[in-house]
Amino acid sequence: MKDKAISVLKGHKLLLVFLAAALIKQILVIGLPIYVMQGSPCDDELMKEWAFSISKLDWTGDFNSYTFMKEPGFAIFLAVCYRLHLPYIFTLTLGYSISCMVFSSALENIFSSKKSVIIIYIALLFHPISYCSTVLQRVYRNGLGVVLALCVFGGLLHLYFTIGRESIREPLLWSAFTGLSLGYLWITKSDTVWVLPFTGTVCLVMFFLLIGKRRELKILPRCLCLLFPILGILLCSSMVKLLNIQRYGATAVEYYGEVMDDLTHIKSGRVDEKIPLTRKQLRGLYDISPTLASVRAELEIAMSDHSEYDTNPHDGEVEAGWLGWAFVRGFSEAGVYEDCETANTFYKNIYEELEAAFASGRLERIEIKTAEKYYIDTPEHCRELAGRTLDAIAYMASYQRTRARAFVRKRYEGDYQDFEQLTRNKAASFRHKHDHYIAGWILFPEYDGIEKQIYVEDEEGNRYNELEFEKSDDVYEYLEKEGSALEDARNCHFKESWDVAEGKKDTRWYLSLYVNGQREAKILIERGGFTGEGNVKFNGLIDTYTSQKDEINIENSSRKASKRMNSIGSLYRAGKDAVFWLGMISYIGLTVAIICDLRKKRFAHGNAWLIVTGLGLSVLVLAAGIALVDLTKCPAVNTMYLSCGYPILMGAQLISICKCAELAAHVVRGIKSGRELNE
Repeated sequence: MKDKAISVLKGHKLLLVFLAAALIKQILVIGLPIYVMQGSPCDDELMKEWAFSISKLDWTGDFNSYTFMKEPGFAIFLAVCYRLHLPYIFTLTLGYSISCMVFSSALENIFSSKKSVIIIYIALLFHPISYCSTVLQRVYRNGLGVVLALCVFGGLLHLYFTIGRESIREPLLWSAFTGLSLGYLWITKSDTVWVLPFTGTVCLVMFFLLIGKRRELKILPRCLCLLFPILGILLCSSMVKLLNIQRYGATAVEYYGEVMDDLTHIKSGRVDEKIPLTRKQLRGLYDISPTLASVRAELEIAMSDHSEYDTNPHDGEVEAGWLGWAFVRGFSEAGVYEDCETANTFYKNIYEELEAAFASGRLERIEIKTAEKYYIDTPEHCRELAGRTLDAIAYMASYQRTRARAFVRKRYEGDYQDFEQLTRNKAASFRHKHDHYIAGWILFPEYDGIEKQIYVEDEEGNRYNELEFEKSDDVYEYLEKEGSALEDARNCHFKESWDVAEGKKDTRWYLSLYVNGQREAKILIERGGFTGEGNVKFNGLIDTYTSQKDEINIENSSRKASKRMNSIGSLYRAGKDAVFWLGMISYIGLTVAIICDLRKKRFAHGNAWLIVTGLGLSVLVLAAGIALVDLTKCPAVNTMYLSCGYPILMGAQLISICKCAELAAHVVRGIKSGRELNE
């Protein structure tokens, strides 16, 4: 029995190393807080609202201006984690570890030693991007995108190495895995096109390999495996469209794209290429489009607000990266998005009015050539695009802004509560000057409109502070929709803090209701909410309830966790130049070795070279796409947009280095063997 156990362990040595390293990573990230991005109605907050709706089986909720504007994949992931009570950071870290295993294990096929595979796996596992504040900690799609990208590349490599095997089972499984990963990535991030060249090229190479083995294998079922990655995109996209049709009766606001295309192709002689529609042009359009003029007030406010977000906040103009959001917000404030049909009718009217103006000559359309669209129409633009592409690659190679952070908030903000509830992770420690702090709202229907006092008391009935209530229109509107509006609901929000008397550290705390000096009810304050004692009915919610001691512990824990992870990240930053240039030199060396092999009609190391070349070109395509956005729309060379490229770039570098080291070791061994024979 003992011998059998030892044999099993030896046979799965690589998997045991993978699991041990992954367990260490899971332990190290304990204590990291989530990063809540305030004031992001079309990003983090949108995903949060969608996740809550999906968890209630209500798809993405009621129709509004953002319904079709983002991919729902990340919100689905959040909803599943929420329903299964899985902490967000724990789950995402686990997913990243698994994706590293998938990618690294595929490389067993190109190395003679498993040591190289382990080196690559550990380097990817502890890559700074995997615990970066804008990737792992931020409750947005960047972290899930990195996980899925690694799964796609790893799945394709596994498919490539198993497609020619006698059994169809393995390639079928890897094909399905890759298809689902690619399809889910497609409905999670909008900038997924950069993965397709690698996917298409690998599938094409596999097709020709199968043609060459058509006498040895049944190639038809294997050829079908090559279609699954693309079918994954169609399957996931179709699922989203079907759910949109079922919930909203449409898959998009049809004329939105047509209107935005017209608005951004009006001839103006503009100087700044990032500003497709000036404010002066927009004001001229009010005379041309009565429909647009009907929402002028709301649109002008939205344009002024969004002009402050771009790279030149003082010029009053809105750059391309923010223009669409400004229009959506302005139209939404004007009530255009009452439902999908109303919104589409509104956009259709604008489209017809603009098209009529183009036809009559009142407006002149700019015809943008394909070369101009992709910023390669002039030598100067080509140089700028190439330079910015290299900047994006250098940005990834330098690990800029890839640090974990310990977040601290100095004032209470309600959105933190929702994110903490959804992710089951602490958002940030909350600094307050007193022993205890509570915020929320509370109502007593039986005493509505009656003069009363509510005090914070300990379990012995000692009074501390009286609650002071603030305006609460949100609560009143909510209860009004439910048909149970109360007059007191207009002012029922409260925030209160207090210090504990000596010897009362372990007491329970209550909110006690007094009417005419008589206590009528005691409401126990607990972490999960209020608990009533007695028969008095109440309605209320705790937004936050915390003690100074708890917050200090949370802050210390998050600082220790971020310091741990950043200590590892500092090793990557210290060796960034060495790894980058060694990777480049190794790739050149590997290319030379391949050329020498081809001259001798050998292709022993061809797979390694093809993989490195494919990964490198994928990173190049991603960097070029981000560079184009950076030059034409908005600043985009940052970790948020480039996150998926970090591990792929490192994978290409380390495969080159390890493969060249392996070749060098082989040459050295050959030289030594030759000397021994001569002796």
